[in-house]
Amino acid sequence: MNKNDRIIICGGGPVGMVAALSLVRQGIPVTVLEAFEEPPKDPRAATIHASTLEMLHSLDLANGIKQRGLMAPAFQFRDRNSQEIIAVFDMKHISDETEFPFAIQYEQWKLTRDAMAAVQSHDIADVRLGSTITAFSQDYEGVTVVYEDPADEMHKVEGRYLLACDGGRSTIRIGLGVFMSGFTWDERFLVLTTEHDFAASDGYINRNYVMDPTEWLAVFKVPGDKDQGIWRTLFPTEGHEKDEDLLSDAGVTQRIRGLRSDMDHSDMLHRNLYTVNQRVADRFRIERIFLAGDAAHLNNPLGGLGLNTGIHDCMNITKKIGDVWYRRAQEDVFERYHRQRHQLATEFLQSVTIENKKRIEEKDPEVIRANQMQLRDNSEDPAKAKAWLMRSSLLDSVRKEETIE
Repeated sequence: MNKNDRIIICGGGPVGMVAALSLVRQGIPVTVLEAFEEPPKDPRAATIHASTLEMLHSLDLANGIKQRGLMAPAFQFRDRNSQEIIAVFDMKHISDETEFPFAIQYEQWKLTRDAMAAVQSHDIADVRLGSTITAFSQDYEGVTVVYEDPADEMHKVEGRYLLACDGGRSTIRIGLGVFMSGFTWDERFLVLTTEHDFAASDGYINRNYVMDPTEWLAVFKVPGDKDQGIWRTLFPTEGHEKDEDLLSDAGVTQRIRGLRSDMDHSDMLHRNLYTVNQRVADRFRIERIFLAGDAAHLNNPLGGLGLNTGIHDCMNITKKIGDVWYRRAQEDVFERYHRQRHQLATEFLQSVTIENKKRIEEKDPEVIRANQMQLRDNSEDPAKAKAWLMRSSLLDSVRKEETIE
């Protein structure tokens, strides 16, 4: 093995596996190093937007996702106190812009599983699960990664480039000393998952944002481990609240009864607590190493943009790697990856997700009324609805990327 015969991908989650699939379909060998021995099934991202479905379609993944996922042709905003539906954004308004005028609810571990199966069908793919990165280096010829396998044995792998898709606590990013500018929200997000049918009991659709100055929330339906259909409810918490209180039976019952008085902790399948960041790495490219997904940017989950922008990162960089690999471009094209994806992460991803959070948590009554009037107007006017949906589905972001030199 020499440093010019493969690409190393650190992190075998959805971003890493989609990156690997994109590369092997171009005939480029990959080695994927993933710490977990199987994709974790804890509640993480689950919304795949139209722009991302277009990319996954190019990798022959979209049809399977469409068959196994839950269609979300619209999303709604509600007022928690009055239970009034403020606005419904119907994605039919972008049907002339994409062959996927909808989002699909499909858990990220399933996307990881699908992409991994496709990757492993290629002889030039080498997926090594249970591999913990212990060291890495780069020089003018390539990159070297040292890792520990499940049997505690050390190994070394070399490649031409390294793609770091190893999450928010990225070993690669930290080892490079790349700073993530931004901030951490004081409150954390509590996610409670249940089989209770909020569509039947409360008229919720598959994606819902509930506005409330005291305790906003989001309600989403996802397929579930057995494709039985389950619901995730996302609540903000106060910074001073302790983990053990928030996750206790009493704490969970108190939260869920604020939504429905006939439910308690025994109705929950999962209870999870997440720290929420708004951060962007200062550099996405460091010589032969590229950051993508959560290793490059972190944001709150409102709008479902994190996973999607991670997929956009990897599709961008793997196209450029292919161009350099086959000598259609020089290595200076990699700086364009940084310029494109860093600018969009800073100017678009961060601003939209912060705006999404502020909109549903607003406390000033006058601002709340103005926000709700604007939401209703935007959803009912076809041109305004289309503009909103082009932005929220990231179709605008993809088109903007193409203009950044």
